[in-house]
Order: sequence, then structure tokens, then C-alpha cells
Amino acid sequence: MCISLQSVINKTNKMINLDEAETGFQYVMQAYKIGGVFMNLITIFGLIALGITLWKVIEIVRKRNVNTRLLDLVKMSAWLAISLGFLSQVVGIVRALEAIKAAADISAEIVMNGAIVSFYAPIWGLIVFIFSMIFYYVLKVVVKARMS
Repeated sequence: MCISLQSVINKTNKMINLDEAETGFQYVMQAYKIGGVFMNLITIFGLIALGITLWKVIEIVRKRNVNTRLLDLVKMSAWLAISLGFLSQVVGIVRALEAIKAAADISAEIVMNGAIVSFYAPIWGLIVFIFSMIFYYVLKVVVKARMS
């Protein structure tokens, strides 16, 4: 997989736009876009965990008899989200190192901006992981209490 110096510069230019964000939401949305395709996959795992959590909450409210089916899927979604976050960072750093090697002479600012961008997906993966694990353990305790 070959990456050009121009793509690194384009990422750097996108990074500059983060400083121009007027609200926190705009900053988060721009960082999300810069984070790449891994951010979408991490979000899908977060939505899976949230969907199962909501389904189980509705099941708990409506029925007295609740099962533990699908609870492990919430936990698996959490672990996959954090794993994809770190995988995206490794892929991003390898691609940046390839671009630096190809360019031979590159400014420290471009290198640092690329390093900063490489942290967006792991941060998002950690956020999804934390919330998914909270959902999992709360659901686990509630469902076990209902089953007793």
C-alpha cells in the first residue's frame, strides 16, 4: 500500500480546520471525518452495543422472565471497537512512515499532525469500549437479579 506526500499534506490541511471549529460538536465531527473508515466501523460496534442494551431494557421492563442471550455480543462489540481503534492507529502510523520514507525531507509539523490524527480512532474506540462495558455490566447485574 503506497501513500503519497500529497495525502499527508491533505490530512495536515484538514487538521488545520479543527482549530477553526466554532463549537465542540463541529470539532468532534471534523475529527470523526479525519479519523477515516475505522471510525465508522467503531461506531457500528457502538450502535450494536446500544441497540442490544435498549432491547434488553425493553425486555426487562415488559417481562418478568429475562434471559442472558445476546449479552456477550455487547461485550464483544466493546472489545472489537477498542481493537479496531488501535489497529487503525498502527495502520495510520505505518502509512505515515511510508510517506516520510518516500519524501525523504519532511517537516516536523506534518509528522506531528499525522501523529495527532492517528490518535482519533483509538480515542473513539476507547469511548465506545467504556460505554459498552458499562452497558454490559449493568445489564448483566440487572438480568441476573431478575432471573433469581
